[in-house]
Amino acid sequence: MTGALSTRRPPRWLPAVLPVVLLAAWEVAGRLAGNVYLPPLSRTLEVFATTWFPGVVVHDVLPSLARFLGGFLLAAVLGIVLGLAIGMSRTLDDYLRPTLEFLRALPAVAVLPVAVFVLGLGDSMRISVIVFGVVFPVLVNAAAGARSVRPERVETARMFGLSRFAVARRVVLPSALPMISAGLRVALPIALIMMVVSELVGGQNGLGFYLTYQQQSFNIPAMFAAVIVLGVLGNVLNAGYAAVERRVLHWARHA
Repeated sequence: MTGALSTRRPPRWLPAVLPVVLLAAWEVAGRLAGNVYLPPLSRTLEVFATTWFPGVVVHDVLPSLARFLGGFLLAAVLGIVLGLAIGMSRTLDDYLRPTLEFLRALPAVAVLPVAVFVLGLGDSMRISVIVFGVVFPVLVNAAAGARSVRPERVETARMFGLSRFAVARRVVLPSALPMISAGLRVALPIALIMMVVSELVGGQNGLGFYLTYQQQSFNIPAMFAAVIVLGVLGNVLNAGYAAVERRVLHWARHA
């Protein structure tokens, strides 16, 4: 009986209890405190409903999403290609490892002043900062995935006359996909963080710019609205990627 009870799944509504309690506490604390720096949740939602559509969405949300998507996709391609190459070639790994380890150890935020100095304050700087933050988790996982491929699979492919590129595309890449996908999932919130960070400096639009502008203008409800939107956006992106991952890599659970 005890074993049967321990395996029973909790009700689906149970995970929603804590968020509802926290939001209710925010509303009550905001009303009781009477502090300009802690507006009630209802005031924050009112500002969101009256000012975000379509103005803020068009002026700030869409440009941020474009930078996020561009930086994430570019970093994914670079990380996968370079990671597979390093995982397949010990010589390349030995040659690049010291440089890559040095760059990987740098906090991604630390490259922002350098990117501003070199690339200015345009979108190229913001995308490059996102790429720097995202590329290393993807690269490391891609290299580890390439090294985990069974040697007999590679040798068999070469016996059939496949070129090195064909072996990478037909044998190594499919086998490394679960590891690559894990790296991409780790990189997803990093891309969102670096998107906001890159927009904090010298921006003219974007969620990071909107957040700091409202903070400097002491429009605290609007600032909190931006924080909520970023949290919701992060959860939506993560849930969407998880759904795609389950659909595309369903075979990996049975491999």
